[in-house]
Amino acid sequence: MNSNFCVAVHGLIYLYFCQSTVSSEELAKHVCTNPARVRKVMLMLKKQGLVQTREGKDGGYRCGTEAGEITLAQIAEATETHFAEGFRTGKGCAGKEGGEGLAQLADLDRDCLNASGMAQVMQELYEQMDALCMERLGRITVAHLEARLRIS
Repeated sequence: MNSNFCVAVHGLIYLYFCQSTVSSEELAKHVCTNPARVRKVMLMLKKQGLVQTREGKDGGYRCGTEAGEITLAQIAEATETHFAEGFRTGKGCAGKEGGEGLAQLADLDRDCLNASGMAQVMQELYEQMDALCMERLGRITVAHLEARLRIS
């Protein structure tokens, strides 16, 4: 999982709480990052319609839709976040000669069981775990998290 997801969730909760247009500088202060990072992440959310932008002196960001309708799964999709990375990045179990990723692990001519099929098995497992995460996140909204923070 990358930190863009965390910045996006935090930023959207703050926007929902404020119910107004917020500058990248103000968002950065409350999300504990820098304004350039906020702008990068907010652009990802804007492309998916999750935030609206306004330019100019009083410009900034605001929720693009009701926070009760924005799910964490939508945010994960917008920020291209995967919760179970595994072999997507070419990392994984080392083969008999030390392994350099999925291509070497998928060599069916090797006499090592891990090298002959483990990469595919693990890839499927990671994809299933990611799908389960996305399914659960599809039931959690920004409004749910904001309400939870108000209670704490």
